[in-house]
Amino acid sequence: MQVKPWITSQPSCSLLVTDCYEFNISGAKDEVVNLWRGFVIRHCSHLEVPALLQEFSSLNVLKLYNSTIKSWEESATISQKYHPDLNMLYLVRVTMVNGELPVGLLGGDFPEMLRDIEFCYTNLRTLPDDFDLKWPKFASIYFEACEFTEVPASLARLAPIDLSLASNPISSIPAVGFLHIGSTLISELPQLVSDVSPSMVLRVDNTNISFFWDWMDTVVASIDSMLPPPILATNSPYCSDLQKIYAGKKTRFSAPLREGQSLLLSNASVENWPVLQAAVSCILWPSTWFPLDFEDGYSGIKTE
Repeated sequence: MQVKPWITSQPSCSLLVTDCYEFNISGAKDEVVNLWRGFVIRHCSHLEVPALLQEFSSLNVLKLYNSTIKSWEESATISQKYHPDLNMLYLVRVTMVNGELPVGLLGGDFPEMLRDIEFCYTNLRTLPDDFDLKWPKFASIYFEACEFTEVPASLARLAPIDLSLASNPISSIPAVGFLHIGSTLISELPQLVSDVSPSMVLRVDNTNISFFWDWMDTVVASIDSMLPPPILATNSPYCSDLQKIYAGKKTRFSAPLREGQSLLLSNASVENWPVLQAAVSCILWPSTWFPLDFEDGYSGIKTE
């Protein structure tokens, strides 16, 4: 059929291939429909997202990989009206005009089922002032390895329940409960954070964090010994001290004690080691929640 292709403004012929052998299916209606629910766009150097996208009304997953978005206009906006089943959106190794979200991701009728939104290694560096009025609070939103130098005010107002700003060159964060700020330039967490969830998981690995404020005590006091430690601080001054304390090379943390500091996480006594061991992990993890190495291996251009 004749459509507007992804990387040119001229009409062309397009062929949707459904290889039943490759996907080990027979071709029954339900199998084909499920196969067509995922849409992956890769290796496009001049991507112009066409209005045809709105015809994919059963779309569950939309992924863009290793592409440069030149235009994604309102006529191709993802929305509840056209994409009621969309629940996952991934932009990986993607470049956007001026480091801004395209219009097609900022419609006022955001898909209600879209609860997993992950950007990884993009040039995104700013968000619109009304971002918090358009994107969902009750969602996992990851802006990892992007180009934010500060946390946009509209993102702070939105304060999604699951947020990662890992590997962005930010040096400070507002007083909201961020979950993953590893591999950033921060050296201190906000002193006052309200409404801290006891089940919070905090990543400050590969940062210059050397101590924690007492708002983390809510988390430490609720630790489930059957679960991994809620704090990951690998390659931080705090973990450097902690490992030396366990090895008997130090008897206290280096950071001077200050008012409002967590006493539970500052007590280096042997009697408190079980608390520290249950609360803090110094094990090495990938720097982003998004499985970038796997995606690169799966989606990268094969040279052989």
